[in-house]
This record gives sequence, C-alpha cells and structure tokens, in this order.
Amino acid sequence: MIPQKQEKFDLEALDQWYSDHFEELVENYGGKSIAVVEENIVAVADTEREAARLAKESQPDVVPLVLSIPLEEELVCLL
Repeated sequence: MIPQKQEKFDLEALDQWYSDHFEELVENYGGKSIAVVEENIVAVADTEREAARLAKESQPDVVPLVLSIPLEEELVCLL
C-alpha cells in the first residue's frame, strides 16, 4: 500500500492536543524540540530542525508539527 500525502493541518485539533498534553510535554521534553504526527510524538531532538529531519526520515509523506518545549523554569519567568 502506498502512503497518502497529508492533506493539511487541523490547527484547532493540534492546538487542543498541545493544550491537553502541555504539562506532560514540559515534564518529559522540556528544553527539547519534538515533532508530532497525528497526535503522536515521532521525533525528539535538541533543535527544531533536527526534530523535523528525524520525523521526515521516518514519515517522508507527512508534514510534522514541530514544537520547542519550554523548560519548567522558563514558564516561571512568564508568570
């Protein structure tokens, strides 16, 4: 079976996923960049560029959502 290309982002759903998992993401991936495909983390790296590259290697026909996850200490500064 040939994988189909991703049509477009559902930004509202991605935003909801990010909000729902924010605390978990900060706890587990703070200071890292992650690539997300269909609500699954498919790559973790030190930079957004590296996370995107790793995601493309594993899923070349999908455009990942790439996010930099803040450290917990950075969030304290925002308050």
